[in-house]
Amino acid sequence: MKRIYPKNKEKFKELIPYAKKIIKLCKANRIPVAIYGSFGHFYHTRDEKIKVNDIDLLIPERCNKKMIGLLEKKGIKFKQVSKESIVTKDGKLKVEVDNIGKGYKNIKEKLFSSRGFPVGDFYGLNVGIMKLKHYEEMYPVAYKRSRDDKARILKRIRHLEKYLGRKLL
Repeated sequence: MKRIYPKNKEKFKELIPYAKKIIKLCKANRIPVAIYGSFGHFYHTRDEKIKVNDIDLLIPERCNKKMIGLLEKKGIKFKQVSKESIVTKDGKLKVEVDNIGKGYKNIKEKLFSSRGFPVGDFYGLNVGIMKLKHYEEMYPVAYKRSRDDKARILKRIRHLEKYLGRKLL
């Protein structure tokens, strides 16, 4: 399969090795991990007009403390921005590690199941990638809860609606 890249190809290419480093850290330490966010959306729609500025990862909530300990041990810069979110940085490169909050029943069940999310190719690294059907669950909940990102989430919802050919909101 031909490798495709998002609109901001050069910046994204710089992000790939850093994201792989964080994903490999999770896998090596038996932390279930899956990619979601803008890269997952891009991965499934293959829309090269989408920008991917960071990589968003999901881990189980029970693994949050373990993840923080591993980041500290490896000397990876991070900030815990909320109970659900850890942002790691290497210069301008950013990987956000989130755990699933309330209201995402199907996503939570999939992450915790023994089979996990379907495995996809993240530029040579096999990793779980959230399915589009899970975005159908996630986006409306995130939109309703959001205070700061409503416009950005709505843009993603409209893009996904166009791709799927049906309304989500």
